[in-house]
Amino acid sequence: MIINRELKKEELLQVKKLLENNNLPHDDLERSKVKFIISKNKSEIIGSIGIELYGTDVLLRSFLVKQNYKNKGLGSILLMAAIEKCKSEKVTKIHLLTTTAETYFAKKGFDITERIDAPNSILHTKEFSEICPSSSIYMTLKLD
Repeated sequence: MIINRELKKEELLQVKKLLENNNLPHDDLERSKVKFIISKNKSEIIGSIGIELYGTDVLLRSFLVKQNYKNKGLGSILLMAAIEKCKSEKVTKIHLLTTTAETYFAKKGFDITERIDAPNSILHTKEFSEICPSSSIYMTLKLD
């Protein structure tokens, strides 16, 4: 089941725990502008993807699928749900940083981009400026 709504407090705590267990940024989630799309199996969150809206730009983050559910298409479903949400919000470009999923995102149409080319609204996010290492790969996807 895919859920695209404001997360309940216990759901946000589950997402934070999943991110922590997978060595992904999670400390700033309660104070950030991240809106989540999640997948659940009964009451268990098995996947998440977050978007932070900055005008016509979005920072994609907190994307993961639990190990037992990988390679079953759930990641693609979550990513497509996030892209559709972005289109409905009139977003023209999706931005992300990754240290491990460059190949995955390239297969989904994202291009490697120089970090210096990111718009100021994205460059000044906590994720870009503090959380992710400078060795992270910056990728973008233009939306029609």
